[in-house]
Amino acid sequence: MNSEKGSIFSFGWLNATQFLGALNDNVFKLMIILFMVNSLKLNLNSTQALATLIFVIPFLLFSHAAGVMADRFSKRHIVVAAKWAELLVMIGGFIALRLGNPYVLYTLLFVMCTQSAFFGPSKYGIIPELVGEHRLSQANSLLVSLSYLAIIIGTFLPSLFIDKLFKGNYQILAGFCVVVAAMGLLVSRKIEVTPAAGTHRKLTPFFVIDVFKTLIGLKRDRYLQLAVIGSAYFLFLGAFIQQALLYYGVDTLGLSPEKSAYFFPMAALGIGIGALAAGRLSGRNIEIGVVPIGAIGLTVCCIALNWIPATVVALLTAVFLLGVSSGLFIVPLNAFIQQRAPSERRGEILACCNFMSFLGAAISAGVFITLARVLEFSPGQCFLVAGLLTAVLATVTFLMLPDFLVRLGVVTITRIFYRIKSGGLENLPVSGGALLISNHVTWVDALVIAATQQRRIIFMMERRIYETWWIKPLFKMMQVIPVSAADKPRRIIESLKSARTAIEDGYMVCIFAEGALTRNGSMREFRGGFERIVKGTDFPIIPIHIGGAWGSIFSHYHGKLLSSFPRAIPYPVSVLFGRPLPPTATPSEVRVAVCELSCDAVNMKKGRKRTLNASFVRMARRNRWRRAVSDTSGKKISFGKALTGAIALGDVLRRDLDADDKMVGIIMPASVGGTLVNLAVTLMGKVPVNLNFTASADSMESAMKQCGIRTVVTSRQFVDKLAKSEAPKGSVFLEDLMPRITTGIRISA
Repeated sequence: MNSEKGSIFSFGWLNATQFLGALNDNVFKLMIILFMVNSLKLNLNSTQALATLIFVIPFLLFSHAAGVMADRFSKRHIVVAAKWAELLVMIGGFIALRLGNPYVLYTLLFVMCTQSAFFGPSKYGIIPELVGEHRLSQANSLLVSLSYLAIIIGTFLPSLFIDKLFKGNYQILAGFCVVVAAMGLLVSRKIEVTPAAGTHRKLTPFFVIDVFKTLIGLKRDRYLQLAVIGSAYFLFLGAFIQQALLYYGVDTLGLSPEKSAYFFPMAALGIGIGALAAGRLSGRNIEIGVVPIGAIGLTVCCIALNWIPATVVALLTAVFLLGVSSGLFIVPLNAFIQQRAPSERRGEILACCNFMSFLGAAISAGVFITLARVLEFSPGQCFLVAGLLTAVLATVTFLMLPDFLVRLGVVTITRIFYRIKSGGLENLPVSGGALLISNHVTWVDALVIAATQQRRIIFMMERRIYETWWIKPLFKMMQVIPVSAADKPRRIIESLKSARTAIEDGYMVCIFAEGALTRNGSMREFRGGFERIVKGTDFPIIPIHIGGAWGSIFSHYHGKLLSSFPRAIPYPVSVLFGRPLPPTATPSEVRVAVCELSCDAVNMKKGRKRTLNASFVRMARRNRWRRAVSDTSGKKISFGKALTGAIALGDVLRRDLDADDKMVGIIMPASVGGTLVNLAVTLMGKVPVNLNFTASADSMESAMKQCGIRTVVTSRQFVDKLAKSEAPKGSVFLEDLMPRITTGIRISA
């Protein structure tokens, strides 16, 4: 099970365990709320808020302890232990429903959430151990999408069972929870046993102080700290929206609590789709630029819920889009936290994230009660408040992380105007620094390279272009490093130091070693200087070749840049990444590696080209009546007749050839007949070899031997004109072939 395939299967079992756990959590929670409202006649808003509060308190109390355990013991063992606890809780819930005591039910809800709190850090912390960093985004998107599929079912089943199928019989639903818990325990045991991280942190009663120390300590990695805060806000918003949706259904649409719960599956469906989309956008890496887009979507949808017509269809649409935006928001954040957190502290940081997230959920209960009960806000006004809060978050996110969103926008625009075919992406490191060195063909080479994959690349750029006033702010946000051969030595050294610092910080830095755009399409000599960036390090050098860009309006193909109209939109280009070179590689060695990639680019183009026979057939069918061939004898034929004649001639010639003949010799003049013979051989899938009829017999025999030619197509009339003593051995004469073309063969052709 230590193989990559075994780890992937283990992730599948983890996904199944999480699916069943999320299903049970939601069924059990909603079952208790509906039982208290319908059977015990408690107030909906108060019961819902108290249940939400109880749901999150264990995460506040035990997340730190769960993180310590995840860093000290095998995460797989903790997952299995949590599933045992879940089974016991569900059995207790089956018994408690018969007692009908709200205090016992609230206690069981508390215990259930306690096992979930211990499950959380191990569940997310084990993902990198099972799938590796290169599958982290896809793994998180699958985990989130399946989790929300479980939520769809989990929020739909209680209402369906109680309202439609079993007419208020909560015992059957409780028995279902027991069965699901038992299934979750069985599949959890299939997960591969992972080694313990081996840290020796101890539990402390002052865990709240430790949690905030962890959060404050993350300021050394601002992006990680912001990701943890963003994740916490997401759970605050999710819990608030869940409460507001029930309120909206009951107060605005006049639905029962059971029917109002039907909106939850639509939100969960949207989150699942958004999660899959986020994983698709991220690919091998983590696309943080999607997060601000998700935040904007959340803002618009929440505000819209205050203005849209109070109809079920309008609400379902808004709730679905709200879910899609949520998926785009949370998946990259979760994957980023798992990847960015050091392995020896991953449990601690995930526990901090859990604590902050459920602190946000607890605060949401207080905020909702204040708005709905104290201030008597309508459901639409509650959503408006949530939208305005999210708008503030989206604005702050953009101001603090403008480069991520700008990069995503620039890459999207680049892909609209360029059809980019990339290769060798597996040669790029999934994480950590590297120096990328590329040929330089167009003004937009940096954008084309950036559009090939999701990892951020910091580019070194000619200072003269960098200083262009109207685009300089964009370059600054992309953290471009300006450099120029005309700079003073001290300034050049500063630029190289900036590049080295970026690589040491884990970024990939790209440099165009030619120093300027090519003026003739040929690659210039590579300048030195980049050796200083990686000197004395173990960072790899990745050669890059940009192919097909010569001819773009941003190249010097037409003389001046932007001096003609685009030949095609999107314009086809290729970007190939070569195998990593050692940091000691010289400029000439790197240039040779880029040249070798140019050969691969040409070969890659061949696969998209039509063969000669396919091109002729396409041309002949489009221009059936146009003249195709004529010669000095006055003969002339159209494309249609040429195609038909070649097919018919090939049908009769095939009988004189062996099946394993690859080449066929031809001794014919440049004439209509010679053209038809060449076309016939080509359409048969063989290679026509036009032999030099002015050569001696020995030379012709030597050529035939070298090519393995056993059959030669010629004409007696032409051989006689050449005054040859005799035709080569194995000759087939055109005068003998033509009478064999029957009317049936012509019609078939």
